Amino acid sequence: MSERHEFLNISIENIAKVLALLATQGNYTYIDKLGYVPSKDLLTYYLRESLRDFHSLLRSGLKEEGAKELFDKFVSAINEGKINLDLSIDTIVNSIPEGDRKKLREISSLIAARALAISAKYIKTSSSS
Repeated sequence: MSERHEFLNISIENIAKVLALLATQGNYTYIDKLGYVPSKDLLTYYLRESLRDFHSLLRSGLKEEGAKELFDKFVSAINEGKINLDLSIDTIVNSIPEGDRKKLREISSLIAARALAISAKYIKTSSSS
């Protein structure tokens, strides 16, 4: 696997964790929007907006504590400079050739799917409450 491809996968994973943490708090807005994003510009907009909501989550803390371990590790990595979310977004968006709707759908769907897979590990079901 090329270094560029590996960095793209890491970037997708980082953004998926942001979306997963939002989902564990009941916010599926960006996961839903990514499934139908029609352009790179809108993809960029939605990802940056998800960071705004993530910053709000950083300030207020988790309401649902199920994902506390993921949250703490992720925030620690950000604070230590190991994760740069702006760079992750730029890497994702720049990996999509202009006008390539197939690649846009592939990347946006992958981010949404990873976010759901990650969040599923931390969401309490009605039978586990």
